[in-house]
Amino acid sequence: MAGVVSGVDESTDETNGTADAEVVADEAYTYIFIQEGTSGSFVEDGSGNYTLTINGVLPYTVYFADRPARDAGMVEMEQFIEGFSFDPNNPPNALLNIREGEEEIDMIVVELTWPQYNETTETLTYKARLTADYEFESEWPEDLLHRVDGEIPEEFGEVVIVIDDCPCMIDPGDCKSWWSNSCWTKPFCDPCGGCC
Repeated sequence: MAGVVSGVDESTDETNGTADAEVVADEAYTYIFIQEGTSGSFVEDGSGNYTLTINGVLPYTVYFADRPARDAGMVEMEQFIEGFSFDPNNPPNALLNIREGEEEIDMIVVELTWPQYNETTETLTYKARLTADYEFESEWPEDLLHRVDGEIPEEFGEVVIVIDDCPCMIDPGDCKSWWSNSCWTKPFCDPCGGCC
């Protein structure tokens, strides 16, 4: 749903003339996550699911928030795949920007689960499922969605994966549905209030 960034408002206390730091209400910002590789492949398992393999993967995931936040950085790949919510009951959407051939670039939207990263071989794998019913929390991918292709290539060249913000996650708290909003708190998706 959204990451939480606390704002601080420095105001002057009129009673004693000192400057106090007053923490104001949390503002929710939307995050996206970027992973890159040099090539990859899709292998179908016969049930509509694919094993997505990405080669030559940089050993970190880049994150950044939509405006007006100015929050960006990198997290080690192992930390990211352990801390992000890839729950198969509510997997995140991802936009794959892939190169086929010398010039053709396609966009594919999938749901991602079961990430595994091998640092020695620089290989990242996911279970992926093509989805036509998608919506991104971040506004950033919206500019690219007109290029989405429904075809899954067996092999492709350079790839950039854009993973949407933390999805709703199971949290047996106050929500009757047990589904709670979750927020990016570096390097985790944690329940952050509100029900999905």
